[in-house]
Amino acid sequence: MEFVTVKYWRRRNVYINGEKSGYTNMTLRTNRGTQVFTLGDPPNYQPTRRRVTVQNTTVIKPLVVSFKKKET
Repeated sequence: MEFVTVKYWRRRNVYINGEKSGYTNMTLRTNRGTQVFTLGDPPNYQPTRRRVTVQNTTVIKPLVVSFKKKET
């Protein structure tokens, strides 16, 4: 079991490998290994997805995965 916090300026759904897994700015549980993170529609964020390896995390020290508001 691993832990991540997906950062974004507002609350959004978080998808890990295409599965709804929780919300931004909260600590989420995931599996160890390479995971693909997205925020779903509308795609007004960047990058459009993050592919990261999750390992050696704890609930106190989760991996932080960040997205930014897309500039228009």
